[in-house]
Amino acid sequence: MRPEDTGLWVVHLLPPQAHIECIEGHVKTDKVHKHYTFENGEGETEEWTLSAQFFFTTDFISEPEKQVIPLLDRAWRWFRAYLVFEDNNIETDDTANEN
Repeated sequence: MRPEDTGLWVVHLLPPQAHIECIEGHVKTDKVHKHYTFENGEGETEEWTLSAQFFFTTDFISEPEKQVIPLLDRAWRWFRAYLVFEDNNIETDDTANEN
């Protein structure tokens, strides 16, 4: 996350390398993507789309799409854990504004 960029990204640096955009809602993109749903800490259902905006591999034997989907699933597990962590660590008292 960067202050000037409102997007959320998972950057996978190990082979295969990928930049995966995390988009709130179920959105159709022109890149390889997959939809995910989970229940947040307040019991509300959240919908997300993970989309591989950049993908590089040296494995040219298998089709890139067959490599991207498992990578999106791994990125989702990491991103979902991040969302759960954020839900569990929201400060709601008066000192939260000072942090």
